[in-house]
Amino acid sequence: MRSIDQGVGVVLLVVLSLPTAAVGQTEVLDNEDIVNLTEAGLPAEVIVAKIGSTATAFDTGVEQLVALAQAGVHADVLAAMAKAAAEAAEHPTSVPVESAEPPPVEPPRVEREPVSTTSWQVGARFSDALASGGRGPEMVVIPPGRFYMGCVSGMSCSNRERPIRDVSFADSFAVSLHEVTLDEYDRFTASTGRAPVDDGGWGRGRRPAVNVSWSDAQEYVAWLSRETGGAYRLLTEAEWEYVARAGSTTQFHFGDHPMELCRYGNHADVSVPERVEWRNTLCSDRVALETAEVGSYAPNPWGLHDMHGNVWEWVEDCWNGSYEDSPTDGSAWTEGDCSRRIVRGGSWNNRPALLRAAGRNGVGAGELGLNIGLRVARTLVP
Repeated sequence: MRSIDQGVGVVLLVVLSLPTAAVGQTEVLDNEDIVNLTEAGLPAEVIVAKIGSTATAFDTGVEQLVALAQAGVHADVLAAMAKAAAEAAEHPTSVPVESAEPPPVEPPRVEREPVSTTSWQVGARFSDALASGGRGPEMVVIPPGRFYMGCVSGMSCSNRERPIRDVSFADSFAVSLHEVTLDEYDRFTASTGRAPVDDGGWGRGRRPAVNVSWSDAQEYVAWLSRETGGAYRLLTEAEWEYVARAGSTTQFHFGDHPMELCRYGNHADVSVPERVEWRNTLCSDRVALETAEVGSYAPNPWGLHDMHGNVWEWVEDCWNGSYEDSPTDGSAWTEGDCSRRIVRGGSWNNRPALLRAAGRNGVGAGELGLNIGLRVARTLVP
C-alpha cells in the first residue's frame, strides 16, 4: 500500500466527576429512570457509571431501545443498559427455573435464513456455525440511532471528511468484535481452494488477515453467507464510523489525546525505530512494525476491538473526495470512483491522525498490503 501523509494533534482530556446521587431514592434503575436522567441533563458517562453501580431492571428489547434513542438517550447509555440486561439474564437472582426469562441469544447454529432483528437484543454476542465446520467471526448487535459523520472533533480535519453529515440508522445490525483473523480467513481459502495469504512472516492464528484486496473481501463475505445462511457483508462507511465512535464526538472513541491511544490500538509509536519520523512519541503499545493479535487492546464502549489501528479495514463504499451528496440513511455510497474503495481505521505503521474515527482513505479495489484487512457486518432482516 502506498505511503500516506503523517501528522499529530493534541488536546487535554476533561475528567467529569460523578454526582453522589442521581436518581433520588430509586434503588433499582429502570427504563423510565434512564429517560428522567437524560432529560435532567446528566452527561452520558455519569449515567453509565450509575448503571454500573446500581441494581437494574431494564427492558432492552429492540422496540424499547428505539424508543429510548428517540427520547434522546445517548448510545453509550443504551450499550450499558444492554450489557446490564444481558448480565442479569446470565446470572438471575431468586428466580425459579420454570419462570426464568430465556437467555437473550440462542446458542449459535447454522442458519439458512437471516435472523430477524426481533430475535436479538442490542449488545448480544453470537457466532454462526459454518457448514464446513468451525464458527464464523464473533459478532455483536449494534443499536439503531443517529450520529454526526465527519470531522466533528475539529482536529486534524481534511476536506475529504467534510461536510459533516447527520446520519440515521433505522435498524440494528451486527458487526464483528475483531478484524477477521488469519485463522478465520484460512478456513475460507482452504474451503475454496485458494492459496493462503502472505502473513509477512509474523505468524498466523489470531493476527488479522492481511494482503486481502477489496475484491477478495467481497468473496469472503459471500462465502461466509453461504456457509451460515446469514446475510454477511462489509460495513458501509457510515456504519464503520458509527460503531468506531460508539457515541463519541472526539478524535478517538476515548477522547482526543494520542497519549491514551496505546491502550486501544497498534500504531507507529515509541516501539518503532526512531527513523519513523511520524511515530507517536507519547506512549508505547508494545508492538513494533507488525500486526498484533486481535483483541490485544482495550475495546471501545460497544465492545469492538482495534477500531483504531492494527490494519486498515475495507468498507463497501466507492471513493469520493468529500461527503457532498452522500447518503444519510447509513447505506453504502455506490457512486463515484468505484475503481477505488475506502479503507478505515489506520494501521500498525500509521501516525495517530490517520487512526481518528473520521480518518479515511481511498485505495484501488485490487490493491494488497500487509496493513490492509477487513471487518464484517451482518444484516438482521425482519
